[in-house]
Amino acid sequence: MLPALDSSGLNRRIDLPRPSRPGEPFGIVAGGGVLPRLVAEGARGHGWTPVIIAVGDGWREDWGAYRHRRMKWSQTGDVFPYLAREGVRHLVFCGTISIRPDYRSMVPSLRTLALLPEILKIMRGGDDTMLRAVTRAFERRGFALYAVQDVVPELLAPEGLIAGRMPNPTEQLALRRAAEAAQQLGRLDIGQAAVASAERVIALEGIEGTRDMLERVAALRERGRIGRSERLVLVKSVKPQQDHRLDLPSIGAETIDQACAAGLSGIGVSAGAALVIDLDMLTERVGREDMFLLGLPLEG
Repeated sequence: MLPALDSSGLNRRIDLPRPSRPGEPFGIVAGGGVLPRLVAEGARGHGWTPVIIAVGDGWREDWGAYRHRRMKWSQTGDVFPYLAREGVRHLVFCGTISIRPDYRSMVPSLRTLALLPEILKIMRGGDDTMLRAVTRAFERRGFALYAVQDVVPELLAPEGLIAGRMPNPTEQLALRRAAEAAQQLGRLDIGQAAVASAERVIALEGIEGTRDMLERVAALRERGRIGRSERLVLVKSVKPQQDHRLDLPSIGAETIDQACAAGLSGIGVSAGAALVIDLDMLTERVGREDMFLLGLPLEG
């Protein structure tokens, strides 16, 4: 059964159930970054045996400590029989996928070929639309999908100051402007992040992702398109219609470094609907750069 939806259409956080037997397999469809490993460690701590399906950026990670299989996009159709053989009925999707696969230009496995009409239909639309379609494909086949925060709830961003100093009044105005822009962007299923000052919106995240957006902001500042005294902030916000089991906005130490390089003075994230990764390291870097990280209340 899926977690119940609240009146806003967003998933409530639920506790990960106990395994029905010691060491029951728990699937993690893993992209890149540290998040899939944190989920694997969390699942193991709950008594599950993590089974990793490494896709996309997850191919570059070392999964030697876990039962795992690296799966090419051309082998997408093989995931269901593989999970069945491994005894997996519960799973999480997490990690970075920096490049969307182009199924029209690859040679698929036989199982992938059989599923190609369904796969091509899934790939239409923005990221949120696509991820919802992927979820339905797994649910139709009897899998129960969980959120990262069901396994490692300590990663959820709290409301209020998370790290660094408090924002000043000018930065608070910038946060409100960036948060409004990010929400409008999310409603269109385009991106999750925006950069703004108190006076104007500077950049919106598209398919390039947060890192490339911040590099664009750094280039604008270097070219003099942003005033030297203009205080900029980044807001990463969950999309209003987003399924909270999938692709919550996340902040890690690398995000702080990228924001600092772009000349930003602080970051806001959706409280209770964003992930804060490696809080100790993040706190050190935020304090060192005289920045702030703030959990913003969800609208509505």
